[in-house]
Amino acid sequence: DLFHFKPAGQPDDDVREMEEADFSDPEAMKMYERSAELQQKDDEESNKEFVALLRAACAPYADVLKSSPKFKESVEKTITTSLTVPTSHDGDFDVPVEVYTPKDLESEPKRVAYIYAHGGGGVAMCAADFDPMLKHCAVELGVVVFNVDYRIAPETKCPNNVKDFYE
Repeated sequence: DLFHFKPAGQPDDDVREMEEADFSDPEAMKMYERSAELQQKDDEESNKEFVALLRAACAPYADVLKSSPKFKESVEKTITTSLTVPTSHDGDFDVPVEVYTPKDLESEPKRVAYIYAHGGGGVAMCAADFDPMLKHCAVELGVVVFNVDYRIAPETKCPNNVKDFYE
């Protein structure tokens, strides 16, 4: 059964270190506790503060992705191009898309593609935060990766951020 399985294995050392650091840092704990308080409220100021805390909490993860030596190697092995996809579901907006092509696939006429919606729960982070990781995926998997930079909430109301990705 796909949804009822016992996880096996263990996290990589770098993941474990990052998780342990999160809960040993007094400032991180204050942010975590404050965000838990804010989740119990439903007013504009509390929501804005919660979003700011969430975005601040995500920033170190993006830094880890950008500093990984394994991912940095892949940056040199890819060609990056950009395109925009026009939308009009929430006013005129051109959705930015970065395309990562492994250099060894450049002359291939038929290529497998992987379309990626960045993490952050639709509220935090952006496509650029995942750039090195996705270039690594492109190289390791032998695929062209499309990294879609959809708009995030609360500045863009749902479902418009989702529509940026698929419409």
